Amino acid sequence: MKFLRPVLYLVFASVAAAQSRDDEIPVFDLDDYLITPKMTLGVGFRGLTGPKVDFKSGAGVVNSIRSTQDHGDLTSTGIIRNYHDGFVALDRRLDADENPVNDGQTNTWRFVDERQLTADGYVTMSTYRADVFDGASRERDGGNSFGAELMVSRDMGKLGGRMEWRLFAGLSINDVNVSTRDSLLAEVTRLTDFYFLNGAEFPFVPYTAPSVTTDAEGNIVNTTVLLGQAPNSRVTTVTNNVEVNSFWKLKGSFLTVRLGPTVSYMVKDNIRLSLSAGPAFAYVGTNYTVEQSFLPDTSDAITTATTEMDDDFLTGYFVDATVEYLLTERAGLYMGAFYQSTGTYEQSLAATGVNYTARLDMRSMQGLRAGLNYRF
Repeated sequence: MKFLRPVLYLVFASVAAAQSRDDEIPVFDLDDYLITPKMTLGVGFRGLTGPKVDFKSGAGVVNSIRSTQDHGDLTSTGIIRNYHDGFVALDRRLDADENPVNDGQTNTWRFVDERQLTADGYVTMSTYRADVFDGASRERDGGNSFGAELMVSRDMGKLGGRMEWRLFAGLSINDVNVSTRDSLLAEVTRLTDFYFLNGAEFPFVPYTAPSVTTDAEGNIVNTTVLLGQAPNSRVTTVTNNVEVNSFWKLKGSFLTVRLGPTVSYMVKDNIRLSLSAGPAFAYVGTNYTVEQSFLPDTSDAITTATTEMDDDFLTGYFVDATVEYLLTERAGLYMGAFYQSTGTYEQSLAATGVNYTARLDMRSMQGLRAGLNYRF
């Protein structure tokens, strides 16, 4: 039995050693599984001031405001004559045999203002043209413009114990909405046709023929006043220094892309300062509108409005400084100030033949930006 005792000791020692190894807690190296965030996504708003618009006009006559109606020549009959303050249309009368009456008169016409009636028994109808004189330049501040921005950056490494640098790209959009009004002087040419009324009296103004009324017994009475299909005479008058109301407006937006390096410094464990600079690229798209109107002697104002669209691509640079408050290791709030210069943008109303130009100056823009950063 003595030779079995060492063997039994050896077996029990092996079993005990194996059991102790199974009871040990495994140790993992977590550094092999943790990934340090390298990318940062920022979303926020961007408010800026600085864009200015210069509304420029060429020297001399730059635009004509005119009635669009066709008044025809002086002697033709059987045509429709349209005026700013009335019309003379084709006759609707039929004789006993249902044939059109052909006596050079019409029962279908209209005038709108008592001032069209003359003391010697005529009704006048007119068309107008206003030649506007303007050679001024009107500069207006674009005011504050608020928009959204989206940014992405990647950590590139440390520059020291508390400094690091990143590559940065940002996209933002802001609007343009600038307008101004002014009173200009114009030379107004008025073409007036005279139609003789043969002593007719009108129960009301504005008057439209054919017309009827009802007498005391309820009978329908024809009160139509006939008018010659061609005017008896025509006069053209020219009036200087007539006031014209003018309105200029440039409306649109510009998309800005910014690229460059960012240098950051950790002031405290949760406060970081950053400075960025680099090229800026702006895509600008606008609608340019010029509207002008004047009030003639009779009836409503005559207005012309011209609108054109245009766009352009501009280049420049930016500089911004930002402070970030870290809420967690991955999220933080930021606020910063920036300066941006992307040149000038110019749009003209070339299609109308008038010499109107809007020049948007984007060479000196500054503002504030704020939002949320998230590291991933």
